[in-house]
Amino acid sequence: MIQISTDDFLLANETQLIYENSTGFEPVRGNLKHWKGFISNIEGTEIPIFANIYIQDGFPDVPPIVDITPRVNHPNVEDDGTLSLRILAKWSRSNHVYHVISDIKDLFTKVPAKPLKTKKVKKETRAPGLPVVAIPVKQLPQAQLTKVQQEQEVEKRSIDSSIVDYQTQIEQVSKEIDKERESLLKEGGISVDTTKEIPISREDDLKADVNAIQDTLEAIQEKFEDGDMTNVDFLKLYRRYSKKGYKAEKQLNLINIGANDMTREEDKILNLEADLYSSIVTLDNLEYSYENNEIEQIAYRKQLRALIRGIFKARIQLEKIGFNLEEFIKKEKINERYPKGIHQLRVAEGVETADAVSIPFDTLKKIPSKTADFVSSAIELIDLTRLKSVARADLLLADIDEMLHILKTFPSVPKDYWVTGDLANWREIISKYKPQEVIKEEDCEKLEFQAARWLNDFRRLLKEL
Repeated sequence: MIQISTDDFLLANETQLIYENSTGFEPVRGNLKHWKGFISNIEGTEIPIFANIYIQDGFPDVPPIVDITPRVNHPNVEDDGTLSLRILAKWSRSNHVYHVISDIKDLFTKVPAKPLKTKKVKKETRAPGLPVVAIPVKQLPQAQLTKVQQEQEVEKRSIDSSIVDYQTQIEQVSKEIDKERESLLKEGGISVDTTKEIPISREDDLKADVNAIQDTLEAIQEKFEDGDMTNVDFLKLYRRYSKKGYKAEKQLNLINIGANDMTREEDKILNLEADLYSSIVTLDNLEYSYENNEIEQIAYRKQLRALIRGIFKARIQLEKIGFNLEEFIKKEKINERYPKGIHQLRVAEGVETADAVSIPFDTLKKIPSKTADFVSSAIELIDLTRLKSVARADLLLADIDEMLHILKTFPSVPKDYWVTGDLANWREIISKYKPQEVIKEEDCEKLEFQAARWLNDFRRLLKEL
């Protein structure tokens, strides 16, 4: 019988707890004592911040060590990158690594990190009594904002501002609907006490929500078609209100058939299904916009990646309860209503056939972010080469480089993996073109075929993990 040491058992237990309770963190090069994950962006920029968690000898009696990269201006981050946390200062053996991850994310949400060049926040604001621990790792240099990143920052602020304006307008419409409702009640001879809330049944309330959301979606569509709203604004708002509308309709249907109030578990499932539905709907809109040249390539890439991640995240949770995607698509008539969204979903997840495999969601839960990013890059590569007119060398290289990076850092991928070598060969071919040059039609057709092969073999690789 194989003997398992206490240390190995503790690490295995921590690993399972992290996968079950946290997202975005993975062991570095398979080392279960070193975990790394995305926690936030530097305030006002698109520069990502990562946390490194080192499990020390003596754990769980000895707390982990945490450092932050790149260097940032934050009251709890020392000059050498060490992160001070109350949970580490007052460590208990009953604590776990996923508790640390949760506290890190919560801290950076409440107190965003700023670029290192800005005026530093006074250290007195840091929680007292936190230890300073030296980290035996090489520090990374401060990330530099490129011209593209600066443009993205301006675009992001503009989008956020626009969304606030649209939400204000939507709230105003809701107030007008309430006034109209009050007026109709008065006309019907119903006394209205303005000091009290008008008693409305749950069914009437949901009907009003469904109608109001439908009106909102139509208004958003009109604003976009009239040129009063950017494509990115439209996609974000459409996804948000599609989800709300889906939930309201399902809750109304339950009332109509005389069902009792939903349990907490049923509400959780409905929320996940609404996430999946709204992501597919928005993916359909994104593809129409892309084919009609209505969205910039950078914005398309960001939206595609966010939607694929959203779909994978919802699917992982739904798979735990025996969710059947085909039944869901048929029941909601998604294939007929949103064919482009379903097509991209099929490309992302795959369809089990004689010569193709689908995404195995029972193993995907271990590495969802990297998987979604690889799939998104492959889909964008296929779209670029399929449309041909937008297959610029610099855009293709960005996706190829992303896929190469993911494979080189992906757990259990063999060094001699043929897809990695094939990607490197194509990178060399595309590099011979000028950055803004559209590659030849012949190369487009070959690369589209290869990208589909890479994606399918990547799904096969996941099944073997």
